[in-house]
Amino acid sequence: MSTTEINKIEFEDEKTLDKKEIEAEEKEVMLKAEKEAIDDFAELRAEAEGPVKAALSGDVTEQGREVKPKYIPIGAIKMPGFFTKSSEKSKDEEEIQKETDICKTDETSKPKGHHLKFLHSCPLTKFMHHPKNENDEHKEQQKTKRSIFNIRYPNFFKKRSPSTAEATLASMETLDDKMDTSNDGLENVKLEPMDPEDGKVATKLPLKERIRQKKFIIVAMSVIIGSLIGACVGPPVERPLRLGRYITASTGCGPVEGILDEGVYKFYSIPYAVPPIKEKRFTYAQPLNNLSLCWNETYQCHVPGPLCVQFLENGTITGEEDCLTLDIMTPHVRYDSPLPVVVLIGANTLAGGISPAQPSALYARTEEVIFVRPNFRLGSFGFLSLNILSKSKYPHTSGNYALSDLLAALRWIHLNINHFGGDPEMVTLLGHRAGATLTAALTTVSGAHKLYTRVWLSSPSVIFPGEVLEQSQKNNEQFRQMSKCNDADCLRRVSKEELLALTPDTWFGNNFETLPRTDEIQRSWLVLDGEMLRIHAYESWLDQKTAKQSGKVKVFKPMVFTTTLHSGHSVTLKNKHVKWTPEIVEKIVNDSVIGEKNLTAAVFTHFNKTYEGLVELISSVRTLCPLVSLARLRLSVPLYVVRGARRGAEGSPGLADVNADVKAILGTFDSEMPEQRRFMAVIQHLFYHYVGHGKLSGPEPGLVAIGQDLLPQPSLPACDLLIREDIVPRYAHVD
Repeated sequence: MSTTEINKIEFEDEKTLDKKEIEAEEKEVMLKAEKEAIDDFAELRAEAEGPVKAALSGDVTEQGREVKPKYIPIGAIKMPGFFTKSSEKSKDEEEIQKETDICKTDETSKPKGHHLKFLHSCPLTKFMHHPKNENDEHKEQQKTKRSIFNIRYPNFFKKRSPSTAEATLASMETLDDKMDTSNDGLENVKLEPMDPEDGKVATKLPLKERIRQKKFIIVAMSVIIGSLIGACVGPPVERPLRLGRYITASTGCGPVEGILDEGVYKFYSIPYAVPPIKEKRFTYAQPLNNLSLCWNETYQCHVPGPLCVQFLENGTITGEEDCLTLDIMTPHVRYDSPLPVVVLIGANTLAGGISPAQPSALYARTEEVIFVRPNFRLGSFGFLSLNILSKSKYPHTSGNYALSDLLAALRWIHLNINHFGGDPEMVTLLGHRAGATLTAALTTVSGAHKLYTRVWLSSPSVIFPGEVLEQSQKNNEQFRQMSKCNDADCLRRVSKEELLALTPDTWFGNNFETLPRTDEIQRSWLVLDGEMLRIHAYESWLDQKTAKQSGKVKVFKPMVFTTTLHSGHSVTLKNKHVKWTPEIVEKIVNDSVIGEKNLTAAVFTHFNKTYEGLVELISSVRTLCPLVSLARLRLSVPLYVVRGARRGAEGSPGLADVNADVKAILGTFDSEMPEQRRFMAVIQHLFYHYVGHGKLSGPEPGLVAIGQDLLPQPSLPACDLLIREDIVPRYAHVD
C-alpha cells in the first residue's frame, strides 16, 4: 500500500471521530432508552454462556475430556468461511440459535423503531437475512454487471461504504468450533471501542491492523491477477509434433520436417543453395531465390545426407557433388526467447577429412544453444582455379568456391534460423583446423560481416592465401593437361571419380606433423582471386584494428584463437618407432631446418628428447608460435593453449592433440579421469560463456594456458627463440 493510501485512511478515521464527538450528546437520550433492552439481553446471554465458560475454565466435560482454556475476547473478529474448517452443527450452535429466537421474540415488548435498532445491536443478527429494498437490488445488479467476467467474488474483496460497513462479531460460542484453524494471530489483537451509532455496539480494529489487512487483500489480488495472466499467456509453447516425434519448421523455400531425438530437434540435410552439379560445377554457390528451385510438399529432414566429395585420411573417397546442405540441432522450435547459434565449420584439410566439429545433442540441450553444420565443397571441387574456368564467366575469376558455399550458408542462417528458435544476431563461427582457416578467410569477405557476431578459431593456418590468381592458374596447368580439356564445359562433363584421380599427390601435402625442411613445397588451396578474396586475413584484421583505434569503425568482431600444445601428435607419427629414444629425436631435429641453422642445442634447452618433446616442438613451429606471433604481437587478441589433460603411465602429462579443445567443447573428449573432467568443465565454461555473452570469463585475455584451470602465461621463451631465428612464422603449416 502506498503512503498516499495510508494518509487517506488516517484522515477518514480522524474525520469520523470528530463527527461522533459532535453527535454524542444527541444520542445520549437514545442510549438511555436502549439500556434497559441491552440489560435484558445480557441476562439471557449470561445464562446461555454458562456451560461454555465452564468448559473454557479447564473443567472436565461429561465425556471425561479436559478442555484447555482459550483466551478469546468477546469482540473477536469472525474470519471468512474459507479460513475455517467446516464442521457439523455443534451444541454451541444450538445455544446460539436459542439466543437468536430470544432476540426475535423480544420485539413485542419494544416500540417499532426501537425494535429495528435493537436488532442491529444484537450480536447474533449477522446470521439473519435482512431484506433489501429496490435501490439495494438495483445497485447489486450494477455491481454484477461491472464485475470482470461476471464472477461474484467473496465479500471481503468488495469495498464497503461507510454507511453500510458493519463490524462482524461473534460470541465465544460461535468461535469455539472454529479454533482448530488459525486466525493469523488475531485472537490477541486489542480492539478499540467505537461510539455507538444507530444502536450499533460494533468495535473496530486499530489503524495499524486495518492497514495490514488491506495489504493482505492487495497481495492476494495481485497473486490472483498474476495467476490469471500466467494462465492466459502461459509458458513458451513448442510447435506440435506429428506422431509424437516429427516437427515442422518454416524456411524461405518451404516447410521442412525434423525429428525429435535425444531431447532435441534434429533437421538433417536442409538445402541452402542450388546443387553445384553439371553446368553449376566450378561456379560460386547460388541461393535458392527462385520458387522453381524449391519444393511444394514438406521436405523430409529425418536422416543425415551425404557429405561433399572428399578424400579421407586413409585415402578413400566419400561424398557426393550435390551436397550443399546443412544440419540443425536445436533444443526448441519456437519464436520467443531466441537462442545463440554456433556454426560448426570443420575440416581436417581443405582436401577432406571428417572433423570432430559435429553438433552435440547434449550441449544443445544443457547449454541452450543451436548448432548448425553446413557442408561445403573440398579439394578440386571447392578450390580449383584454371584459366579456362576464369574465362567462362564474368568477372574472370575462379577458385574459392568453398568460401562462396559458406557465405551462402551464413545468408541462409541469417534469414531462416529464427524459425528454428535461433537468434540471427547472436551467431558464433567455430572453425576447426582447415575449417578455421576457411573461417579466418571468410572474415575478410565484405559481404559476410553482418552475418556473424563473433569468431572462435581452433588451430588455423596463418599462411593463407599465398598466391594471386595468375600464379595459381599457372601452378594448376598440370591438372588441365592431365584432364585433356580445353574449355570449362569439358571439365564439367568429367566424372567426379576422374577429377579426383587427376589431383596430384603434391596437392595433398600435409606438413602438420613434421618438422620443416628447406626444400619442402608449400601449397595453399586458397587463392587471392580478386573477387572472393582480395587481401590476406591478418592484414584485414590489422586494418580493422587500426581503424577501430582511429575511430573510423565502431564494431570490431570479437575473435579468439585456440590451439593445443601437442597439435603435431598423430597415431601415424607415434607408430613410426616402437621406442622413441633420445638419439632418434635428436636426429630428426638435426635433419630439419633447425639443424641446418645450428639451433639444435638451443632448441633442446626448451624441449626434452622424447616423443612428447618432439611433438611439442613440431606443434610450436607449425601452429602454436605462429599464432602467438599473430594473436599476441600483432592483433592483441586472446590465445588459449590447451595443455595435457590427463596423466601418462609414469605421472607425466598426457598429450593434448589437435582435436582436444573442440572435442572437449562438444563433449566427445575422453573424460574418464577427474583431471579430464576438470579440463572439460573449464574450456566448456569459457566457450559457452563467450557464445552467450560475447565476453570471456577468467583471467585477463591474452596468452592463457588451459589445463585444470586457466593460467595466464606472460611469455613462451621457445616461441621467442623460433621467431627471432626466422623459423616462425615462415614454416607455419599450410592448409
